[in-house]
Amino acid sequence: MLKKLPLLLLGSIISLTTSAQIPTAPSPLAPDRTLLAANAPLLTPEEAVRIALENNYDIRIVRADAEIARLNNTKANAGMLPTVNFVAGENAGLSAFQQQNLADGRRIEAYGRFNNNINAGVQLAWTLFDGGRMQITKKRLEELEALGQLNLRASVQQTAADVLLGYYAIVYSRLLERSTEEVIALNEERLRIAEARLAAGFAAQTDALQARIDLNQQRANLLGQQTATAAAKRNLNLLLARAPETAFDVTAELANSYTPSRDRLLQNLLAQNPSLLALQKNADVAALEVQENQKLNKPRITGNAQYNIQRTDNGAGFLLNNTQSGLTAGVSLIIPLYTGGNIQRQIDVSRVAAEQAATRLDAQRLGSETALDNQLAFFQTQQQLLNLEAENVKNARESLNVSTERFRLGQTNALEVQVAQNTLEQALLRQNVVLYNLKTAELELRLLAGEL
Repeated sequence: MLKKLPLLLLGSIISLTTSAQIPTAPSPLAPDRTLLAANAPLLTPEEAVRIALENNYDIRIVRADAEIARLNNTKANAGMLPTVNFVAGENAGLSAFQQQNLADGRRIEAYGRFNNNINAGVQLAWTLFDGGRMQITKKRLEELEALGQLNLRASVQQTAADVLLGYYAIVYSRLLERSTEEVIALNEERLRIAEARLAAGFAAQTDALQARIDLNQQRANLLGQQTATAAAKRNLNLLLARAPETAFDVTAELANSYTPSRDRLLQNLLAQNPSLLALQKNADVAALEVQENQKLNKPRITGNAQYNIQRTDNGAGFLLNNTQSGLTAGVSLIIPLYTGGNIQRQIDVSRVAAEQAATRLDAQRLGSETALDNQLAFFQTQQQLLNLEAENVKNARESLNVSTERFRLGQTNALEVQVAQNTLEQALLRQNVVLYNLKTAELELRLLAGEL
């Protein structure tokens, strides 16, 4: 699932049915002016994803795991190739007393004599037959290599989704800043009117004081939102594996041009979702492990050959030294007769693990389909809400213009303007929340369908 990033929401807390989709606020701190620099270079979503795919630490770790699986996929690791070793050794000894009685009646006695034995050779061992277990092992290694690539794809897509969500969280925060700046401008106009009416003796001082209080509150809100923007930028820099203070700017729009199709999304979910494909591959590997363990009961034939050179030196005796060399070869047959039930235990354990892997796959498939339908319904609801909120913003602006003009002409009091300003503020906030929710739902759908 996509990770939710913290953002500061302006104004009072709004109760929405989709409140779980709204980021929460961090502690208000002074914004980092380096990150908020006006001349910072523009970072596009595509460029952010490219940087992350090159530098992100999680992707680099998973890429290394995939490379390990590739290196392990060899015939030698499956036991299909022979092993050849060079073996050499020397054994020396000192005999305190040595006595030999020969067949011709002679008797040899020696004291403190040195004996030495030197040997060297090349040895070959090769499993010729093991019931087909080597072939199954090789296939399992191939499946593990494919699993490593699927895990890498899943990590790449998840990272891309996290980066895009982090990017659009910054855009969302900037939209909130823009809304606050608009409300600040409206409060400044309201304050000017209130002070002018106060100077002309047509209004009470409380109108001007309340206007100034509301203006200062909005300025505080803007400061807090700028702090949230700086924090969101640091979070994105972390995903991009670069210094937290790296300055950049983002596009200031949350475009809504995505048109999802359930049939296409479901088809892609089942065919190319890397997480589902990885679970399927895990189930395949577990099934191969069952077959591997079943072959442990089969006879095993191994061949061996060696070429040795050996020299023996005796300090005393009938044979003072002996040198010989030659080639030997042989075949061994191993048939498991009794292992205390250990082989059957391995078979049973691997069979349970295979059933467990299949169950995980079924559960994930059902959960992914459910998540797809939920996100699709949420996306469609947000599209409808966007039209409503756009109309609300338009009506709120018109209402505020009318109230402000009435206040300027002395036909109403400051309370009506304040209420109209609050209405516009809340409408702008709800519109921005809907825009952000649409973008997060789009990313979730594309991630589920393996389209990132």
